[in-house]
Amino acid sequence: MQYITKLDKKKLGEYEKKLITEEVILTDERLYEHILLFHEEEYKQLRPYIKSIIENPDYIIEDNKHQDTMIYLKKIDTIGKNGRVIIKLALGQDEEHNKNSIITLMKLNKRTWSQTIKNRGKIIWKNRNKKY
Repeated sequence: MQYITKLDKKKLGEYEKKLITEEVILTDERLYEHILLFHEEEYKQLRPYIKSIIENPDYIIEDNKHQDTMIYLKKIDTIGKNGRVIIKLALGQDEEHNKNSIITLMKLNKRTWSQTIKNRGKIIWKNRNKKY
């Protein structure tokens, strides 16, 4: 298990008061049994930016496909890529999720970026300082 960073609760709307911790982790299970199996090259490119995607996202979207899950999106200008990190929130409803946990991460092309913003759920937070 790797500690990654802390969530900014103020960016999470109604979830701000529900979170039992701000810590974000990446479990060995998710890293080795999912991310490295299905997104290895993307992980290698995005690894230096995971903390930045979570701490300074362009968008946070409430995932309409998975309960209590947020999609963090960020355009990473230095590498010309769009990053997506999906986090299962720790709300104290089960012992397994006692920390906010990264489910997966990947790069998005322009089309998938737009579709994610439009179709994947309610926008919880948007960086107002950036032009899109």
